Amino acid sequence: MKIRNQFLLLLLLPLMDISAQNTVTVPSKNELLASIQEYQIPALGLGVIENGKITHSFVVGSLKEGVPASDDAFFDTASIAKSITTLLTLRLVEAKLFDLDEPIYNYWTDPDVAGDPFHKQLTARHVLGHQSGFKNWRYMNEDGKLAFDFQPGTQVQYSGEGFEYLKEALVRKFNTSFDALVQEWVFAPYQMQHSHVVWESTIDTTKLTIAHNPEMQPYPFDIEQRKTASAADNFLTTVSDLALFGKSVMEKQGVSESVYQQMILPKSAVRKGVAFGLGWIVFENLANGEYALLNAGSDEGVNAILLLLPKSKRGLIALTNGDNGRKAVMQLIGKTLDVGPEILGRL
Repeated sequence: MKIRNQFLLLLLLPLMDISAQNTVTVPSKNELLASIQEYQIPALGLGVIENGKITHSFVVGSLKEGVPASDDAFFDTASIAKSITTLLTLRLVEAKLFDLDEPIYNYWTDPDVAGDPFHKQLTARHVLGHQSGFKNWRYMNEDGKLAFDFQPGTQVQYSGEGFEYLKEALVRKFNTSFDALVQEWVFAPYQMQHSHVVWESTIDTTKLTIAHNPEMQPYPFDIEQRKTASAADNFLTTVSDLALFGKSVMEKQGVSESVYQQMILPKSAVRKGVAFGLGWIVFENLANGEYALLNAGSDEGVNAILLLLPKSKRGLIALTNGDNGRKAVMQLIGKTLDVGPEILGRL
């Protein structure tokens, strides 16, 4: 089965025999500086959660050539936006303002699929579990139009389009902008004061990490392209904000145990021990009875991960602004967490 987020198409690493000790081995800033020099990445942000507390949150490297990055630097985290959209949706479900299994066409139908009867079957649960039937992006279709590849709920296919479809339904149901919904239901209650799903004039551009190619050359940053909020991509945040988000998820803030269990229930199998829940990749039956929730983001010059171990209340956030960042992030997963090599061995 092919997952279309390139970050998730990782090289298999050998599975190592480990015994989880609920430990986190945090690299020093000097070690991280050596890593970004080795992999040719301008900056790397690291966040660590231990025993339910944020213990580390810092950035090493530069925003761009000659401009050091501060610990409150903004990173593009790409598809980690999907976890934000997931928690927004689940909080609305918890408040009994939205139903995961109500057909989305009650609020929105994309004109491209209006003539396909499958559109009347599509639900938020299908979208969040990557069972919408859509390709990742409509431009991947020969005619550039949105189309169902299969009946919703019957197969698995990673899809940003599904999340955008859900966004349109939420905007229409609640008669407000997507960014306003996210601000009210996620950013404000989770105290994420430096996070954005759309470009805003308040963003301090002097703290924005610029995406770089493998040769350490910057990609152009198109502000105009970001003036439309995305439910699936282009999520701008800081290490500390994303750590707050991860901590809030593990604390089940704003959702009941029953809704949380729906989120983490492995629904769409990818391979043995790896499945999509709702908005997350779930790794079951790790050493010491752990399970992991993972989301990753990858675009041009962007590689980021949010990895949570709710049982032991640990988390790892790694954000980079370079195409080579994947290697550094993978290395961090393997070296920082005792179950890291086991997780990598399943990817």
